[in-house]
Amino acid sequence: MGNFRSGPDRSGAASRRGNMAVTGSHNVSGSIRGHTIHLIHGACDLDQSAARWLPMGYGLAEASSAAYPTRFVCPARGRLVRTMIRCKAAAGSSVLTLYKAVDAKGAPATLSEAITVNIAATDTTYDFDTSGSHHFGKGDVISFKLNPTANPDETNFTHVLELYTRLDIP
Repeated sequence: MGNFRSGPDRSGAASRRGNMAVTGSHNVSGSIRGHTIHLIHGACDLDQSAARWLPMGYGLAEASSAAYPTRFVCPARGRLVRTMIRCKAAAGSSVLTLYKAVDAKGAPATLSEAITVNIAATDTTYDFDTSGSHHFGKGDVISFKLNPTANPDETNFTHVLELYTRLDIP
């Protein structure tokens, strides 16, 4: 078994909220909650320079409207950290937007974030880094739209979400 170290609270007693360092093996019974990274991977053939909603997974086509294949139900509050996009062709100045829906209609209509990156080279991965603000709540439906100035052709992407799985995380 490895070593366990917990930071003291103001009284000098061990604190559950302090820092923890583990060396060696670590066994946990139950849940570890906090900030959890969640990845959504996808691919599509955009084949035009028009704004398109990105599918949430493989085997689905991009869409001109935020229909069900382009939506994701958030399992917890959180934020979009970044989206990484790699296109077969240079797409020029491209805007990635994150929309959310919080009503019963389910169609993402509330803009949460817009990021512009110049996809200048072919077969090169570009990071669309966000502002860092909270973008969605538990149960919100989110969708991503990419608006390139040139045809990006075959496109792969990964959305990196940070989910807040503890109630006391603001």
